[in-house]
Amino acid sequence: MEINKKFFQNIFKTFSYSLFKIFYKKINKVADLKNNPEIKINNIKKNEDLKYQVFSINNGRLYTDRINDTAVILNNEIIDKASFQFRVINSRVYNVDIKKNIVFSKGTPRIQKKINGNVLSLLTGGGGNNNYWHWLFDVLPRIALCDEVINNTKINFFLLPSNKKRFQKESLDVLKINDCKQISSESYRHVICDKLFVTSHPVLRSSDASKDIQNIPKWISNWLKKTFLTEQNKNFFKKIYIDRSDSTSNVKHLRTIKNEEEVKNYLSSMGFEIVRLSDYSFKDQVLIFNSAETIIGLHGAGFANIVFSKPNTKIVELKIKSHVGQEIENLAKSNNLSYKALKFDLIGEESPNQFGHINVSLNELKGNIN
Repeated sequence: MEINKKFFQNIFKTFSYSLFKIFYKKINKVADLKNNPEIKINNIKKNEDLKYQVFSINNGRLYTDRINDTAVILNNEIIDKASFQFRVINSRVYNVDIKKNIVFSKGTPRIQKKINGNVLSLLTGGGGNNNYWHWLFDVLPRIALCDEVINNTKINFFLLPSNKKRFQKESLDVLKINDCKQISSESYRHVICDKLFVTSHPVLRSSDASKDIQNIPKWISNWLKKTFLTEQNKNFFKKIYIDRSDSTSNVKHLRTIKNEEEVKNYLSSMGFEIVRLSDYSFKDQVLIFNSAETIIGLHGAGFANIVFSKPNTKIVELKIKSHVGQEIENLAKSNNLSYKALKFDLIGEESPNQFGHINVSLNELKGNIN
């Protein structure tokens, strides 16, 4: 029965893809950027090493699968550099050749929605849909890049990966991007607009996304501080432990501290506040990390907030000994924070990625929190 169901689902998909290709035509060519008056490219230079592009496309079209691929299209031709197509190869993520974008094989199988006005795409791959780290470093900085070309007050609509999470809504509120200007790729997967604005990826310098995400450009940290660290009239805790009991990887038992209650009890006895970030507004999270002098936690997206910490703040990251990147360490060092990693053996089978479970040695913790 299950085999028959999948068979008919595949038949339906093939048939519907064919209909959409007939209706919207095939995408079978990469656009010539040099000889197209409908495409304008502005080059943005942040420092000697980092150069970005902002594309403005008259009658631009965009299709996304919301996870791996987004195609920016003009006259049924895909625009390289503005589009992306992420693939996992040997447990690493790469932005592969434009010819592997799914629109070449599947077309644009969603009803196209016409949007009047200027639209800025903030799409960045599946991470931007609900992950705090990617939202802060991959999504929002595109606004800063575009602002160097056109004032964001002249953007009529911002095409977002999603806008359901509390941190998404509240950070957009700070940026004064009203609800009426927000459109989500959950409902707008295939759009055409009067003028489409698309930026280079703020973090990627190469095709190796797993490598580049380890090093957040300094200008992004500076922009986030300038933009969101505007209120410093509220003091929070001097010592905090990041409680990840509300995180997706914790709820799904992908990355945990097995003796976490023991760790929490000890840190509480040492004056640490146990902080579950989802209990606080985005603005308060910014101030919590700005107030703290010592921050301890298991490897995770919540550490993105150390970008708001004062210089010399002590950061202690708890992590497994293998397969966990250095993005938090590098972010701490680039923001002049005092960083220490406490690494523990993985419990159970070896993992090819950043997931896994550990027991934290209290003796080792005691020697590194003072």
